[in-house]
Amino acid sequence: MDRVTEEALCDLQAQVYILRQALRATLRTHPDPSVALASWKAVLDDASISKPMVPSYARGSDYIADRCQAFAEDWTAELVDYAVSHAPNSSD
Repeated sequence: MDRVTEEALCDLQAQVYILRQALRATLRTHPDPSVALASWKAVLDDASISKPMVPSYARGSDYIADRCQAFAEDWTAELVDYAVSHAPNSSD
């Protein structure tokens, strides 16, 4: 891999990492994680019926769609785990 490609890939990986940390911080400060989960699911539902928030040159990319789906599923699972563990009747 050439240096420019490696730097671009590292930049993207760093951005994804920082965005995930920002989402975790937001979730931890949300007063009701189950409401945050419901809001997330609503956003995903809206995204499936509206234009995707990706650059126009990438909108037809099956690969990008698959990666977006995978990241959305990962974040949904993380939200579910957090909401369940912080539910009023949990043992936490």
